[in-house]
Amino acid sequence: MVKRRLTAQERYAQVVKVAMRLFSQKGFKGTTTRTIAQQAGISEAIIFKHFAKKEDLYSAIIDMQCNDRQGQSILMKRLENKKGREIFKEIASFLIQKHRDDPTFMKLLMFSALEGHKLSNIFMKTRGMETLDFLAKYINNLIKNGRFKKMEARLAARAFLGMVLYYSITQEVYGMKKFFRTPVKRVVDTFVDIFFEGMKRRRG
Repeated sequence: MVKRRLTAQERYAQVVKVAMRLFSQKGFKGTTTRTIAQQAGISEAIIFKHFAKKEDLYSAIIDMQCNDRQGQSILMKRLENKKGREIFKEIASFLIQKHRDDPTFMKLLMFSALEGHKLSNIFMKTRGMETLDFLAKYINNLIKNGRFKKMEARLAARAFLGMVLYYSITQEVYGMKKFFRTPVKRVVDTFVDIFFEGMKRRRG
């Protein structure tokens, strides 16, 4: 049986996926384009056909993990027309589910931060800050409307995201999922309840 030849788009995606996996396992300094080529079953020349230099893979990884085919943030699209607690539930469920299904990207960002590598910085300047700014703006509106008590909105947004991300890190990186198997929906509902109860403006 003749093996089907991959299209240019499929080959591009294959290289990005292999690079992401290797970067998350060996770090950026420990992963060469030669290793990526060997693992993908191609020549280095094919990699350089798609990526002029190794660093170009970083933006491609972020794009593949965070954006749809039109280059728009997958999470931001899912938040359209959401209000109130549904916004917080959508963010939490999206992040927890994504990291549970494939923790590779989360591990990659941790590697990047520990190595002082630029990928984590690129991510934070783009999709990371985008999510934080969106959530902070929404929290600020809830404060102005009297639903939340007065609070620095950006810190409150970081607190919520921190709760969610720490949960994912302990589950997928530290191995807590071996001992903690609560359904995602219950985790999300609990976190959102904790946050809303803590932020609720008390009357009288």
